[in-house]
Amino acid sequence: VGETAAGAILGGLVLGPFGALFGAQIGSSIGSKRASEQSAKDGMKEMGITPEMLEMAEDIGATLDRAVVGLNASKESLDSQQSYARRLQGTIDDLFDKAKDAMAAGDEEKARTLLMEKQGQTDRLKKALSACLLEKKRMEKMTLNVGAIEERAMEIDSLLRRSVSAKSMQDINLSEDFSLSIEDPLLQKFRDLEKD
Repeated sequence: VGETAAGAILGGLVLGPFGALFGAQIGSSIGSKRASEQSAKDGMKEMGITPEMLEMAEDIGATLDRAVVGLNASKESLDSQQSYARRLQGTIDDLFDKAKDAMAAGDEEKARTLLMEKQGQTDRLKKALSACLLEKKRMEKMTLNVGAIEERAMEIDSLLRRSVSAKSMQDINLSEDFSLSIEDPLLQKFRDLEKD
C-alpha cells in the first residue's frame, strides 16, 4: 500500500494526473515484488535456510556460471587458434610443393620467392602454435578452477540439504505419543485382557 501511494505521489508531481495513475501502478508492482520476496524469505526460513546460506548459494552459482562461460570461451579460442594453425600448415605445404615444382622447371627465382613466402608463413605458424600452447594452458587452469568451484557448490548444496533435513526433523519432533505401534491394536487389547 505504501509503495502504491509513494508511486502515485511521485508520478503526480512529475507527470500530472496521468502520472499519478502510472506511478501508482509502478509503486504497486514494486510493493508486490517486495511482498513476494519477503514471502520467499519466510518460506526459506521455515525450511531452515538462512539468508546467509541463500546468499552463499547464489554467490557460488553466479561464480560457477561465470567460470563455465570463461571456460567455454577459452575452448572456443583454442579451437580457433588450432584451426588457424592447420590452415597455415596447409599453406606452407602448398608453397613448398610449388617451390619444388618451380625448381624442377628450372625457375630458381620463382622458387626463391615461394620459399621466402613459405618462411613468412612458417613464422606466423610458430606464433599461432605458441598462442595455442598458451590457450591450452589457460584452458587447463580454468578446467581445474571450474572443478574446484563445482566442488564448493556441492559442499554448499550438501550444507543446505542438511539444514533442511535438520529443520524437518526438528519440526516433526516425533514423540512417543505420536509414534506408531508396530503391533496390531486388537492383539494388544487381547494381551491387556489376559493380564487382567
